[in-house]
Amino acid sequence: MKNVWLHYLKQPNKKVIFISSLIILIITLMLFVDFLTYIEKREGFVFNDPFLKLVAPIQLSVPIFILTYFLGIVGLIFSIRNPSLFINLIQSYTIMTIFRMITIYIVPLDPPLSIIPLKDSFLEIFFYSGRENLKDLFFSGHTATIFLFAFGFQKKYQKLFFALGASLVGVLVLLQHVHYSIDVIAAPVFAFGAIIIQKKINVT
Repeated sequence: MKNVWLHYLKQPNKKVIFISSLIILIITLMLFVDFLTYIEKREGFVFNDPFLKLVAPIQLSVPIFILTYFLGIVGLIFSIRNPSLFINLIQSYTIMTIFRMITIYIVPLDPPLSIIPLKDSFLEIFFYSGRENLKDLFFSGHTATIFLFAFGFQKKYQKLFFALGASLVGVLVLLQHVHYSIDVIAAPVFAFGAIIIQKKINVT
């Protein structure tokens, strides 16, 4: 793997593309942190979700945390072996994060009344400024992030593995009433859109 990266970075402009992609991602995530602080203070509306009325909320923070980060780590391990793929995913994740800022802003939702707040130590430390974040809703970031791998990888078994994993994450956050059903249904649409836009830009 080391030789693959050395070969990639020796090609003209590849080092600049890699570093600039990381810098843009970091800047985007920093802006996202401030954006989430604003969103938590904003008044929104409660969506009358027929699906959430069918099931009582269940505390599933631990399995959601374990499954999401397991899939994320596996996805990074698979993708980092291929520099172009890895950078594609970095850029796609940046685009998807921008999508999330736009959609969360234009769809001002308050959390479901029956929500059991999701306990995610990583997000609380690095994105939520140590607080509970309840209005980070449309669309589901947990679900969409795993779908990025499903759409970004080329091998069928990898696509299926991450698609199933993302779907399971989506079901779990719904069972905990962390998200509305529209948040989860929209997640793969925006993840796929981010992949498509990245391919159109094609800066790798």
